[in-house]
Amino acid sequence: MTTIKQLDEKQYTLIHQYTEMLQTVEEAFEYVESSFDDYSKTEGDLVLSDIFAALGQIESSNQLLKELFQEENEVLTTLEKFDVVPNQALKLEGNFNDQNVKEKVIKESLFPAFSAWKMEVEKVMKPFIRN
Repeated sequence: MTTIKQLDEKQYTLIHQYTEMLQTVEEAFEYVESSFDDYSKTEGDLVLSDIFAALGQIESSNQLLKELFQEENEVLTTLEKFDVVPNQALKLEGNFNDQNVKEKVIKESLFPAFSAWKMEVEKVMKPFIRN
């Protein structure tokens, strides 16, 4: 039987805010994805640039979480899988103004990679944020 690491209030708050940030990024991806078909959603590129900024914040937060969960191999392994997401984002390099390439990368690579990773994070974090 594994014991669940007891978190102090600051650690709990960090994890809670982190998971909320992941949810916000997922909602932003949904907006960008729908903006390819719904032309009334004119802020797709702006939201996408916000997503890229958030990915940097996630990477920084992952370092803090790796320190916090250094004894939790499953958490560490899941956090390390984040590298897949920025690697998918690199496919946009030099193609940001090509709407077709951008749509294909976001819909088929970047957003699915982020969503799959986010689901894994939520699964491994759930025991630590239960009340």
